[in-house]
Amino acid sequence: MDKSKYDGKKVYEYVFDYFLNQIMSGELKLNDKIPPERETVEKLGVSRNSVREVMHMLEITGLIECVQGSGNYVRCDPEEYMFKSVNMVMSLLDIDYTEVFDIRTGYEEMALKLAIEAATPEEIEKIHGIVQQMDENMSLKASAKLDLEFHYCLVHASHNRLLILYYSMLDKLMNQFIENMREKILMNRMRAELLRRSHWEIYNALVNKDRKAGMKAFDKHFRIVSDQLDRLNKKK
Repeated sequence: MDKSKYDGKKVYEYVFDYFLNQIMSGELKLNDKIPPERETVEKLGVSRNSVREVMHMLEITGLIECVQGSGNYVRCDPEEYMFKSVNMVMSLLDIDYTEVFDIRTGYEEMALKLAIEAATPEEIEKIHGIVQQMDENMSLKASAKLDLEFHYCLVHASHNRLLILYYSMLDKLMNQFIENMREKILMNRMRAELLRRSHWEIYNALVNKDRKAGMKAFDKHFRIVSDQLDRLNKKK
């Protein structure tokens, strides 16, 4: 076997990089069936064991699914895949929730700017319905659910798929740091009322296509949340 073509890589690294390049180049797309093992062995000039080892690695990382009796398919839950990867990096770098929160707020402000231009009438009406429901008396759990829905709908109205993906992942990371985060933030009635008003201000900025008012409303919203997150963190 001519090992010079591996550029100093181990055989399994060479095979692994081959499949990653196939995905990155678009040769292999989501839900595509990966060519049979025999075909890969012949094409790359490697052993079957090397290909099987890489298939196992890709399955563990969540990039492929091995279907018994059918073959291997490109599968990936983007949010879950990124969550696991980023979570591990954060642990290694000892990154805390405040840094996650800072990034998340930046994404949400950008989402509003994009939504002002891209939101459909249906999306705006859906957000309107949510802020109206927020005016009603309800349990903390129900209020927290509406708060989550408001922010997710706003971010989705940006129509930027990468922003939506990253925001969802960061929100999941925030909840990992502080379990039931939204419910805890809403426990104080005065704080809950200030947040309710800020949601209306954000909605009105969206309707009026007023970026300046939207950023001002978000600044108020995030200061309330940030102060409470700091209190919750000190209690740990």
